[in-house]
Amino acid sequence: MASTTRPDPGVAIIICCYTLDRLDLLVAGIDAARDQLLVGDQLIVVVDHNDELRRELRGRYADSITLVANTGTRGLSGARNTGVATATAEIVVFLDDDATLRPDALAAARSAFADGSVVAVGGAVVANWEMGHPPAWFPEEFGWVVGCDYRGLAADGAEIRNPIGAAMAVRRAELEKVGGFSDRLGRVGTVPAGCEETLMGIELRQRFPASRIIRVTGFAVDHVVPAGRSTLRYFTDRCRHEGRSKAVLSGMVGADAGLAAERSFVVRTLSTGVLRYLRQSVTGQGLAALARIAVLVLGLVVTAGATAAGTLRIRGNRPESRDPATALAAGESSVTAHELVTVVIPTVGRDSLADTVRSILAQDHQHIELLVVDNRPHRGDAVRIVAGIDDPRLTVLDQPVPGVSAARNLGHRMAAGRLVAFTDDDALADPGWISGAVESFRADPVGAIGVVTGRVLGTETTNRVQEWFEEAKVFDKGEVPTVWSLNRHEIGPELGEFGPRGPFFPYTAGECGSGNNMVFRSSALASIGGFDERLGTGTPTRGGEDLDAFRAAILHGWSIAYNPNAVVRHYHRDNMVELRAQSYGYGTGMAAGLTKFVLSENPAPILRRLPRGLHMLLSPNSTKNEDLPTDWPLRLRALEAWGYVTGPFLFVRSHLAGRRSGGAR
Repeated sequence: MASTTRPDPGVAIIICCYTLDRLDLLVAGIDAARDQLLVGDQLIVVVDHNDELRRELRGRYADSITLVANTGTRGLSGARNTGVATATAEIVVFLDDDATLRPDALAAARSAFADGSVVAVGGAVVANWEMGHPPAWFPEEFGWVVGCDYRGLAADGAEIRNPIGAAMAVRRAELEKVGGFSDRLGRVGTVPAGCEETLMGIELRQRFPASRIIRVTGFAVDHVVPAGRSTLRYFTDRCRHEGRSKAVLSGMVGADAGLAAERSFVVRTLSTGVLRYLRQSVTGQGLAALARIAVLVLGLVVTAGATAAGTLRIRGNRPESRDPATALAAGESSVTAHELVTVVIPTVGRDSLADTVRSILAQDHQHIELLVVDNRPHRGDAVRIVAGIDDPRLTVLDQPVPGVSAARNLGHRMAAGRLVAFTDDDALADPGWISGAVESFRADPVGAIGVVTGRVLGTETTNRVQEWFEEAKVFDKGEVPTVWSLNRHEIGPELGEFGPRGPFFPYTAGECGSGNNMVFRSSALASIGGFDERLGTGTPTRGGEDLDAFRAAILHGWSIAYNPNAVVRHYHRDNMVELRAQSYGYGTGMAAGLTKFVLSENPAPILRRLPRGLHMLLSPNSTKNEDLPTDWPLRLRALEAWGYVTGPFLFVRSHLAGRRSGGAR
């Protein structure tokens, strides 16, 4: 190892391996990496569930490298996460066990991080074909099939969506904040799956929107392509597995984010590739060029077909196409009394946040983690407010993307619990809030409950404005446990009975609960794509994201249980200025949510219900308005009605703003 002083930042090279068959290549890669380390750097070799290989490496290297066994799920993602957990350096560099650093490659990667905006780097992966050259039929555009560079890659220094896994480097702290690599993706043994680097790149950009992922060609490796990967059979297998991985990825982040680069690749790179090979076919390369065209089309068809089939399979496994009675077999209802629950509190730095946090940490259900998501991190108020609260269960996350939906989605992505609870930074949870919600999930015999909501009462009633809000039962849904669902199924007696359906059920979903007291199965929230970031406080629509999520859950086949014993207390607005803004926001949020549905789904159900729905929303004698206090100001009704009028326009505005920033679903 070199003895020169290490400049910042320090690096930890992580090489993951799983088989003795590549031992010679692995040794070459380790030796090349050792030659480029500086004092204070680390070289971590992670062995993926192969004790014989670990013993062989320990005998060869003794204490000159850090040798660890994969403590995570078997496969490349679990091994990489183990390496990250072992690393202490600021930058983690990932190399494949059949890739060898070229001279000065590590220095090129290290220097790229001198730019503070760079969060990750992708290197150049040069194919070293064991047979000396690629097969004559192999199209350059499909170099990714063998894990190497391909025609169409960005130039040196340009931004990329994600690096190629054989040579990539990431800031360790940022990688840990997005949860590392997903074990739902990535290679396991010889199964040629992928996309874990793609998901990592997408999540880094979403979590740190001001950051950049760039390509640095000086950070180069020679990647061995064995003869077994030079066959047409391997080519089609790799394309098929890549398509399946793309389907899983799209299900996790949405098709827009998951397939954006692929669409560009098809339109630009593959189309021009066909023209290139046609020219080559008439300028001396003949049958070989025509074969490349045929294989290029074959690769596109196989990959696209596998993506489509995988997407249909995933949709077919969602709750809407599954009998709830089969959910127990899938383990979805196996909620225990000691279930880990993640509580997410989005905040803009209100002083009331400290009391909210203390109320969560005082829950009688102790097995929780608490994620406070700062939606205005540039001000640092959230960190300041909770600085005096010393509890290992508390973590503060930064979400610079404005809007309560973006904050909640980040909390969900970072959640360790299978149940994820949400409340606001101006609310106080009763000690039995979480335990009450957990009991509702446990009382579900078929695993159909995807959401539990609870009662919301006022923290205080000091003037007539707060009395109005409490008497109007804007948040309080009463004392009767109720289940809301499209289809009746078996429910435990503790869950009550199925609720009546109003004229807009389930499209308004206001009867199901409110966003300051809701607990989701993580799988249910993932199945609907999380909260829509075009809706909610902090966006032009001002609200509606919670009701939109309730509606989506019901339409996806989940049920919502309302438990009046799961109580959260909310600070009701004590002045007319704030109450007017709140009333207007209720109107805009509901109308925006309905507008989204009409524009993106089948509008017929909404249009059929419109006359009766308008009567329910506007008539003083409707079930919605009959509980309003007799002296409820007419101005508040008018503002809510005006919100119904402006909500559709605000949704369009929010949608366009999201498209410009690339942040909205």
